[in-house]
Amino acid sequence: MATPEAPLREILKSVSFTQFPLRVIEPFFVADKIVKPRLYIYPSFAVHKETMANDEKRPMLPTFDVKSLYMLTALKFAKYDFDIAYTSEPDASPDGSLPFLLLRDGTALDFKAIMSKLQQNSTELGCATEEQPDYISDVDGDLEMPKNELPSEPVYRTMVENNLLPVIEYLTWTDPVGRECIGEGKYLGSYPQIIRNMLSWIAATDTAHKLKLGLPEYGADAMVLDGEVLYENAFRTLDSLLVLLHTVDDSRLFLAGAPSLLDALVFACVNVFLYAPVKSPVRTALLKSDSTYKPVLEYAVRIFDQYFASA
Repeated sequence: MATPEAPLREILKSVSFTQFPLRVIEPFFVADKIVKPRLYIYPSFAVHKETMANDEKRPMLPTFDVKSLYMLTALKFAKYDFDIAYTSEPDASPDGSLPFLLLRDGTALDFKAIMSKLQQNSTELGCATEEQPDYISDVDGDLEMPKNELPSEPVYRTMVENNLLPVIEYLTWTDPVGRECIGEGKYLGSYPQIIRNMLSWIAATDTAHKLKLGLPEYGADAMVLDGEVLYENAFRTLDSLLVLLHTVDDSRLFLAGAPSLLDALVFACVNVFLYAPVKSPVRTALLKSDSTYKPVLEYAVRIFDQYFASA
């Protein structure tokens, strides 16, 4: 075999590596650049006509999930400038659940982290501007609800959390119709049927354990009796909110004089009851023509018109 006239080393020396790469192929798929914080929430209800009864003209609710609607409303109250991204996959969240807020620098805040900032920091949350471009990630004190005029606001909020949210959990995972329409149909709708059934059973079991439903000492009808107790507690809470509304002003936009976490939570709970494709006792009581809770319904409608009508 003949020896090459030019050794390999000489050939490599003659090549200018500054010309590489000779060609750059742009990627077909590029992640969207985060221009401003993005709130990831569950999508809205697809409400069926047979569940609408006498309120067919209701506009679309932004999301079917009470926590997602709670957080969305709170950030709107705080006048925070953010985008909304709809998803049914919560695994990207730091705690594995929706909602969560993705900041411009890639930091993800879960529900508890956002609520902690809303409750603890000392200045109002404002829209991002050229003078304040760094959002929550670089400024500690820029995420809080405006100051309200109701000293007992945390007490009322705890009451709603303890009495209305459990009913929504019960309606979603334990009530047979609600479990099929909401739990399996909405939260688990993207899974194959057999996986959906397994996850639904696990969620129903966890919910029953969490809410202490169906204790053996109450007999075979324990689950039904516990559900009735949950609804009784919900109505007592609505009665308390009704008294508070009468105390402040039936036509007032906010219970606490300024937008508060209490208003965001009550608004979220009431609307989830109204929009859920299940005729729960709470929904029936709210929509009766001569309903005692008409002021509560009108209060929720006023907030919807103010913050969501143009959404």
